[in-house]
Amino acid sequence: SKPWAMVLLTCHLGSLGFLATKWWKASVSQRGGTKTREWMCWTNNAKDNLQLSPEYIIYTMFASNYIGIAFARTLHYQFYCWYFCSLPMLHWMATMSPQSANNLARMSIHLATSTAAIFGIEYAFNIFPATEKSSMVLQLSHLLLLTKIFAAGLPSIAVEAGEKKEN
Repeated sequence: SKPWAMVLLTCHLGSLGFLATKWWKASVSQRGGTKTREWMCWTNNAKDNLQLSPEYIIYTMFASNYIGIAFARTLHYQFYCWYFCSLPMLHWMATMSPQSANNLARMSIHLATSTAAIFGIEYAFNIFPATEKSSMVLQLSHLLLLTKIFAAGLPSIAVEAGEKKEN
């Protein structure tokens, strides 16, 4: 129905707006307000040679794509093939935070819920035709990951150009 489509569109745009605001605030807190504004100007006159970190780029792309899936009006089976590979990374990045890394119980709960959500999505997409149960499992699994994305911190946003991370 048209009203339901408008609700989904509003939720989709609202979620992207929420994350854009969250990511901007994280950028300001990591870099400082003035440096962030200068860095985001897209000019060749940048005083410091910074680049977006690979973790930040992949997280932003995967999370934005995932929000589109979570608020899609219909999900066809072929959609699963182009977002399933992002699920483990999204769960891991939404789980890894300084608070959870130091708490074994919290980390265990995150691992268990992430595993259950990934298996739930796998289960739901392997049932044809979709049933009420498989649809509910899919929606609950999507809701869990969406909640984790909203609550999670962000990876480091910027790195010095040419800086190599040591493994």
